[in-house]
Amino acid sequence: MMTAPGRVRPSPGPVEAAPRVLCVGATSESWLALSRALRPLRCVALQVPSLESAFLEVQHTRPSLVLVHWRQLVAGAGMGLRALKLRLGGDGPPVVLVAEPETPAEVLEVGDAEGVEDCLLSPLRTHELRARLAMLAGGGVPAAPVRASRVRSRLLLLAGASGPLAWSGLGALLEACGHRILYSATVGGGAARVAEYGERPDLVLSREGGPGVPRGLPSPRLQPLLAGVPSLTLDAAAPVRPASLLPRLHALLGREDASLRVEARVRFCCPVSFGEAGPRGAEWRSGVSSALSPGGLLVRTLVPAKAGTAVELHILLPTLGERLETHGVVAWAHAYAPRNGVSHPYGMGVRFLGMGPPRLMQLRQLCQAEVRP
Repeated sequence: MMTAPGRVRPSPGPVEAAPRVLCVGATSESWLALSRALRPLRCVALQVPSLESAFLEVQHTRPSLVLVHWRQLVAGAGMGLRALKLRLGGDGPPVVLVAEPETPAEVLEVGDAEGVEDCLLSPLRTHELRARLAMLAGGGVPAAPVRASRVRSRLLLLAGASGPLAWSGLGALLEACGHRILYSATVGGGAARVAEYGERPDLVLSREGGPGVPRGLPSPRLQPLLAGVPSLTLDAAAPVRPASLLPRLHALLGREDASLRVEARVRFCCPVSFGEAGPRGAEWRSGVSSALSPGGLLVRTLVPAKAGTAVELHILLPTLGERLETHGVVAWAHAYAPRNGVSHPYGMGVRFLGMGPPRLMQLRQLCQAEVRP
């Protein structure tokens, strides 16, 4: 006996798991405010009292985001954070420091040294957490880079360098300029990495071995990948002087005044809030500055403003107990995305605009104070 065909119910689609946010810190009023901010975001909030507890928690929990209260970095000087970062792995969730206006600069420096990718200011705001969760879920993928040469993110191949601290820290300075870096032991190995990454570099910088040491040239199959790419070979026997080399590299890239005076920048950690001007006013977001110069600063954040955007800045100066308010323009930006073997800092470089002589003098004094022994 045949039955009349009825409506076919569509099979249910895959159910997306709610994002998990791991909060590391003792219960306090600021943590209660955090739970209130997380409540409307439809995520699973987990709390542990210490970094040691977080180290055990992540064994059976896969958090999407880890929030660490700044007081967790005081007693152990960051050792617990270092162990947690190693347990999470290079492709693990970002670690965000939750700071307050009175957080000591020394604590921020420990977080920066241990690889904190972002900073949230208490009291926490729901829209800031929503923006970060959307970025992690792929809903906030940044737009294509601006084509103007002064803000375009360049890909550089450094052959013979093992990482950002090699060559007297040249790689770290190039990353602070907004460049994306492929590090490789040889030119041949670098060409293989270029083929894997799928993008031709804008510049090849090599320094392989000493006199009489054969160079690791790319195979004939990979040689077309680097054909026509500007290159510069450094003397293997001479020391690398990044301050004098940076202007030459930027000239080869056709990028004028793009370094934000990075050679004059000093390490300076302080909380930063920034807002983009718009028809309904600025929506403020937070981050942490890891380097400062009289011309600009580097802000670590997972959700930077787009390159070329005018922003208003509130820079909290813990050592002085003051707030510096100024304007700037985003020279380069790297939002959160899988690195795929490319090294670059999350965040943005901001060039100061219209800063008056008194504030400019104050910045110069701060920078000079940082470099004094």
